[in-house]
Amino acid sequence: MGTRYEDQPADHWAGPESLDPTPVWKQYLLVALLLFGGLIAVLVVSLLAILPQIVTPPALVPGDRLILPISELPPAGAPKKIAPPLVDDARAFWLSQPPRAQVVALRARWAPRVGGTECGVEVAGPNELVAKCADGTYRFDFAGDATSAPRALDRYLVSVSDDRLIVNLSRLIRADEKVPAPSQP
Repeated sequence: MGTRYEDQPADHWAGPESLDPTPVWKQYLLVALLLFGGLIAVLVVSLLAILPQIVTPPALVPGDRLILPISELPPAGAPKKIAPPLVDDARAFWLSQPPRAQVVALRARWAPRVGGTECGVEVAGPNELVAKCADGTYRFDFAGDATSAPRALDRYLVSVSDDRLIVNLSRLIRADEKVPAPSQP
C-alpha cells in the first residue's frame, strides 16, 4: 500500500453518492429559520420586560408584577390595603409610606415564625399595625419593623416611577427572626 491516492485499492474509494452534498438552499433555509426563531425569542422577552411600562394600571402582568397608578400611593402615616380583586387574599398587602419617604408593600399576613400559622395584619392606630394571632398580639410600625414581635413584617419589592407603582409579588422579602444571644455561663 502506497501513500498516494492512486495507490489506494478501489474498495477504499468513496462512492459517487458521497459527492452529492446537501443542497445549499436547505442550509440557508435552516440558518434563516434559526435566526428568525432567535429574533422572536428576543422580541418576546423584551416585550415581557417593558410590559409594566405600557399597560394601563391597575393590571397584573406576567411575572406577578402588580401595576398601580401613582394615585394609589397613600399619604405618609396612612397605609392602604391592596386586596381582592386586584390580588388574591394570600398575597394581599399594605401599601405604606413611612416617614422616611420611601414606599413599602407590607404583606397583610404574618406568622411569628417563618412557616408558622399565619394571622391577619390590620391598622390599629397612628403609626401602628397589629397582628392578632392565637398566641398573642404583635405590633409593628408603618415601615413594617417589629415593635413587639419576634420578627418584622414580610415585604414585596416596590418600584415607583412618575405615573405608576410596580409591586413585584413574586419577590417576597422574608423578615429574619430575632434570635436571642447565647447567655454567658
